[in-house]
Formats: sequence, C-alpha cells, structure tokens
Amino acid sequence: MDGFAECLELLDEIILLDIYPAREEPIPGVSSELIFNKIKNQNKTLCTKAELLEIVKNKKPEVLMTLGAGDIDEFIEPIKKLYNKA
Repeated sequence: MDGFAECLELLDEIILLDIYPAREEPIPGVSSELIFNKIKNQNKTLCTKAELLEIVKNKKPEVLMTLGAGDIDEFIEPIKKLYNKA
C-alpha cells in the first residue's frame, strides 16, 4: 500500500476510485481511503464510479490515464464522449 501510494503521488493529479473486488472477497479494512491518505500529492480526489465522469468533465485533464483491474474499461467510451464534445 505504501509503495502504491508513493507511485501515484508522482502524477500531476490523482483521481482515485473505490476499491472493488473482482473475483476475490473484500479484505476487511482495506479501502481506497487508506491509499488516498498516504498520497502526499495534494492534487488528489477520492470518488465513486458514479462521480467519476462528472469529475473528469469538470477537471478537463489534458492527458488522462486510467489504471486498474475489474471494470475500469467500462469508462473508456463515456470518457471519450466527454472529450469529443469539447
């Protein structure tokens, strides 16, 4: 968790979503908030999947990179649509 937070804080800005288990059971006490609180970069946002598109729309990042497992790929097309409207 510490190493992951250290890597993320090197980015210009971080939008961190909730942790969602894929095929495994959730680990009690493990959350995105734990990682979020370890990130020293102050340009950070913690959000839910429901909030993500609105946050991206408002921030309008010049470069946006998505990293993750599970269903993060479901946001590719909606994000592309946001940028095509601009």
